[in-house]
Amino acid sequence: MIIYKITNTKNQKWYIGKHNGSDPNYMGSGKLLRYAIYKYGIDSFKKEILEECSTLEELNIREIHWIKQTNAVIDPMSYNLASGGEGGDLNKFKDLEAEAYKRAKGWFVSKIDDPTEVYVHNISKWCEENGVDKSIPTMLNNPSNRLFQKQTKGWRIRRSDMPELPPYIDKRTLGHKNIACKGKTWKLVNGKRTWIAKY
Repeated sequence: MIIYKITNTKNQKWYIGKHNGSDPNYMGSGKLLRYAIYKYGIDSFKKEILEECSTLEELNIREIHWIKQTNAVIDPMSYNLASGGEGGDLNKFKDLEAEAYKRAKGWFVSKIDDPTEVYVHNISKWCEENGVDKSIPTMLNNPSNRLFQKQTKGWRIRRSDMPELPPYIDKRTLGHKNIACKGKTWKLVNGKRTWIAKY
């Protein structure tokens, strides 16, 4: 039974926890820690043992001690949300978690023939799986880009903080009347293009 500290080597954030099992690869159960491991990958975290305990009661007491001594619950560099021991009441964080989910810059994807949107957290991975260039989602969500709110390979993609997409209309099939050039063609005159009558 151990008290351990896990450190994120990418940003130096840390987590203090306890483990009463025998798995040396156990990396904690904290919510924020799990999100961070998902985001950065397990290889970005190192684990050190702070203390060994002989009973479950001692383990709980020492976890509370370490969390209190390091100010883990209030330190912005800590992933700890509760004061330790038997586990904390994390209900107070439910609204924060929902709010964080809303604010996260995820993506919504849909097919042009089916407007039902599916949430995608990792757009790069989704692009690889669906054969879409990774730069396309940004272009489709940039109002100054010619591809804004259009489609790519039958997919429509919008960032979660962008408004819902209007229904897709394939303007390529509508046809355009180009009256200005009807019955005309162009040729080079003195190095410049000039419209002339076809007939």
